[in-house]
Amino acid sequence: MIGLSVVAFSTAPVFVQASSTSGPVFAFWRSWIGIAVTFAVVALAGRLDLALPGGREWKIPAWAGFFNAVSTTMFMIAVKFTSVADISLLTMLNPVLIALWAIPLFGERPGIRFRLWTLVAILGSSVVILGGSTGADGNPFGIALGVVSVIAYSLQFVTLKLARGTMDTMPLTMGYLLVSALFVSLFCLVTRQDIWQVTSTDMFYVLGLVVIPGGLGAILLTWSLRWVPANVPPLMNLALPFLAGAMAWFFLGETVTLVHVGGGAVTLIGVAAALMSPSGKALLSAEHTSRTPSPPPV
Repeated sequence: MIGLSVVAFSTAPVFVQASSTSGPVFAFWRSWIGIAVTFAVVALAGRLDLALPGGREWKIPAWAGFFNAVSTTMFMIAVKFTSVADISLLTMLNPVLIALWAIPLFGERPGIRFRLWTLVAILGSSVVILGGSTGADGNPFGIALGVVSVIAYSLQFVTLKLARGTMDTMPLTMGYLLVSALFVSLFCLVTRQDIWQVTSTDMFYVLGLVVIPGGLGAILLTWSLRWVPANVPPLMNLALPFLAGAMAWFFLGETVTLVHVGGGAVTLIGVAAALMSPSGKALLSAEHTSRTPSPPPV
């Protein structure tokens, strides 16, 4: 499930870069259309009686929604300033950040080989990340926004994992998406974005992002969080920049240099080695020992 979500998420920056509208406007339409599509899916599944969080239950979805709004908006702005490959490679920071949150929150302490191979994967992209902020085509502002996006995503991730201990997938998803859409709308209002400055082609890209990474990818990832340690999904997501860069090269004609290819190859080696290490195997097998006898909630 996590592997499928990685492939789905890798299409997101390609959809954003292919559009002609601004990052915040794209984020606005993505947020509200995403809620409409999710509600339609729930209705088709006969789950209109779905109970949204109530009272204090809104606390965690509200925080997750806020972090999602920051991560989504900053990412879409950053992609417009730089390139799909450069910004996607910033997601290499996720395992480090989430590992820091996971230690006090979930008591997860991956072994030394797991951590070292994760470091190899991150170092494999460091040259490309540096290249994205320097040189004639570099844009430090875009890279900085990308860093903010990654930090917000890591906070969103651990918040959702905390919530999955007590909340089902769809109520949690609907709750944090609604909060996220409100925050994105507020950002567009404050920054005076023209939300109607979109073409029919832009809306097609928005819908594609909603259905593939925003719908399929997000639901698969959220469902899996109850059964896997916090460190495993971000590590598998290290392959995302390589996939996204390849798609941007094929569909958008973005330049992919030997630095991108080399960094992506080292990253994939680090991912595979970390997951195959004793600590990685232990983390993966933990899903079988930590489950309750009851079937997973949906």
